[in-house]
Amino acid sequence: MTDEAGGKSAAAPIKYSPGLLATTMVALLVSLFTSIGIVIVYDQRYAQKIVSMDIKGYIRSQRDMVMRSEVTDEQLRKNIDAMETALLAEPANHTVLLKDVVLRNAREIKP
Repeated sequence: MTDEAGGKSAAAPIKYSPGLLATTMVALLVSLFTSIGIVIVYDQRYAQKIVSMDIKGYIRSQRDMVMRSEVTDEQLRKNIDAMETALLAEPANHTVLLKDVVLRNAREIKP
């Protein structure tokens, strides 16, 4: 560099680049957050989940209520439709099993 008088200047601006430690930390943090985000999205959208439903118990309770005249035929149809709606509302990555088959640790669908 030259100054206005045509001579060379003694002090050139010093440029500092980020250190190796700072670059490594930024790369690790970006990698960590990306990995956490991907695992969360995979778990919510793609991983298979098992849920259970006590269809036999539900039908038995509906039958008993009809026998005791607590519900009418129309209410029984609405209750059965509610059960079907609850089953169809489950996402595609949820596998629905009968409660008799599942031993433990499965979420239960209740209409």
